[in-house]
Amino acid sequence: MQPSTVTITEEGRSGAVIHMEGEKRISGWWEFAGGDALAIGSTGSASEWEGAHPWAVERRITILCFEADAVLRQKASGCSAGIEEEGGWITLWR
Repeated sequence: MQPSTVTITEEGRSGAVIHMEGEKRISGWWEFAGGDALAIGSTGSASEWEGAHPWAVERRITILCFEADAVLRQKASGCSAGIEEEGGWITLWR
């Protein structure tokens, strides 16, 4: 298995989260939120992964956790993350 990396891009109040394992790529989006939520994002639902990323379906929650940890480390230290597994939603909380 190739080492995983997460790249975060910004375009105004939103952007992309790109998970790479060698040549394999999972792209998602994020946007700033309101209230106690700093940002929300998604890399797609479980059913979307079955079609688009079959190589990663069995490790989906591990990948979502890895992405959440990378975003916290790179962009939101001091915050916490919540993951809604079925929909693939990640919420960053203040």
